[in-house]
Amino acid sequence: MKFKYIFLVGIVWLVLFGSIAPIVFAQSPESKPRPLAPLNSLPVLPPLLAPVPPQSLDVRKPINPPPSARARAPLKINVQELDEIDSDSVGTLTEEQGGFGFKMWEGTDRSLVEKLLPKLPANSSSRAMRSLMRRLLLSVAKSPVNIDLLENRLASKQPARVTALAVAKPKVTGELLASRIERLLAMGDVAAVDGLLKVAPNRDTDPTLLKNKTDVLFLSNDNARACLLVAEKITNIDTTYWQKALIYCQALAGDHDKANLGVDLLREAGEKDDVFFGLISSLTGVGNFVITSLSNPTPLYFSMIRAAKVKLPKDVTSSNNSAVLKTIATSPNANIALRIDTAERAESIGALDTDVLRQLYAGVVFSKKELDNALSQESAESTPLSSALLYRKALVENIPAVKAEILSEVFKIAREGGLYQSTARVYHHILKGLPATQDLTWFAPEAVRALLAADDGPAAQIWFNVLRTSGIMDEKVAALRDQLAPLERLTGQMSDKDWGARKIDNWWKLEIASREGKSADVEAAQTRATLLYNIIEALGDLVPTRSWEALLDGPPQTTAVMPQPALWRMLNQAVVEEKRAETVLICMLALGQSGPTQVNPIVLRQVVLSLRLVGLASDARALALEAAVAAGL
Repeated sequence: MKFKYIFLVGIVWLVLFGSIAPIVFAQSPESKPRPLAPLNSLPVLPPLLAPVPPQSLDVRKPINPPPSARARAPLKINVQELDEIDSDSVGTLTEEQGGFGFKMWEGTDRSLVEKLLPKLPANSSSRAMRSLMRRLLLSVAKSPVNIDLLENRLASKQPARVTALAVAKPKVTGELLASRIERLLAMGDVAAVDGLLKVAPNRDTDPTLLKNKTDVLFLSNDNARACLLVAEKITNIDTTYWQKALIYCQALAGDHDKANLGVDLLREAGEKDDVFFGLISSLTGVGNFVITSLSNPTPLYFSMIRAAKVKLPKDVTSSNNSAVLKTIATSPNANIALRIDTAERAESIGALDTDVLRQLYAGVVFSKKELDNALSQESAESTPLSSALLYRKALVENIPAVKAEILSEVFKIAREGGLYQSTARVYHHILKGLPATQDLTWFAPEAVRALLAADDGPAAQIWFNVLRTSGIMDEKVAALRDQLAPLERLTGQMSDKDWGARKIDNWWKLEIASREGKSADVEAAQTRATLLYNIIEALGDLVPTRSWEALLDGPPQTTAVMPQPALWRMLNQAVVEEKRAETVLICMLALGQSGPTQVNPIVLRQVVLSLRLVGLASDARALALEAAVAAGL
């Protein structure tokens, strides 16, 4: 019975699973063993070459071998010499930082830049000019190419590709970088020179740049770093300058025997420098040298004078070098009057911080009697000590009306002495603390001019607003308001709606009117009108013909200093071709050392217009305002 049951179960199994049993229980000899582990637990291996189905084989076509079996072709490597870094193109100002852009010299002949750049008026008292020149000298820009050389190559039969390469890769000379550093040093901008030297690729090999770097360190009173540089470079650069610097450093280090030996060798070589030899003798204890004259001192001399504690002679102020003036102003070896005199000049040309001059003024001690008589005729004479006296008087005065009188006298003296802008900057913090009230409207015109000269437009606008409000009910205040209307327009604060030909007519009537029983100075009024009309039109406003005709009463011809005709023509061409850097360069040369405050109005008109047309409207307006304020408009 049991056997019969097993037999029936087997029959049922065969009926139900007979179709798949061969797969489960039987394998062909060619088949491979099947893994019993789950599929997801098996490692995934990279596939081998896929087998080619037999029906796809074609004996007529060769079978491509796998990449690993192919013969490898040799790589083609282009070996080119790296381009030498163009030291003339380096700078510290990008276009976003106020520079004139990497392509600012595009289209300008290199020979023109090399000829004109060293002529930039470094000692100009115009802050607007200094700003433009500084940006020009510090801009990161592709150095200009020689246009004549380019034209010759284009006229030759050289391939275009060769010519393009030659133009794209100008010869690296570094001459422009050296010229830029020289001009910045002449401007007294030691910090800018230091920054430019740090990015110069050849700063450690070029003899000129190395000397500039050493001079900057001596001017900065950093003798330790300067002497390290001298000791490092003296073996490679054996010139008189480096020999003197080494002898000085030896004297500073106490190696007096070596220093004196070096002096003897220089004397035997024919060197005649009594100032240097005398200063070394003072440093080494051989003698007590006294300088009787020093008209053009060098940075090395100043460092030696400071170290030897030798008094500076009076004629040292005859130097026009900005860095020299700055060094004298901050030197403890000069008397206070000499320091103030040079500090005033250094500040006026932007080589000295205004706070340094304020500190020198405040450091002079005056008696109460001297302060009480500060506005007397004797004290009002323009001398270094009288300037300090007036500053101290204005600083301690608490009554606004009296303080306004002092400031009015100060600015009058400053305008006559040609130091108006500098004086406005020195007194700016005092003037800004003066309340702009109706009681002081008589002082408003001078306050406005001085604040604008100090580049404080918002504070000047407060005084403009006081005149505008008080002038509604007071005719005298209204006259002051109309007198200042053109100046407010020049600042850009007066709208087109408020401005018009009537404003110019009212201003002219006040200029030629008698004031307080005094007859008007018609000639001076015509001079101011000529300046005003030119700069107003240069900034885009139209002056009526009748206003110009009113100036025809004077002589038909006047003597004026004008730029060279070639320079004048090149300026027009640069503007037409939109060469911004070239336009700035020529404009600065056209203004010259005298700057916008003394240049002919026709020249100033062209400069302001040119700068505005090449996209430098704010700089053009700054120059126009400097001239207007200095002229008393």
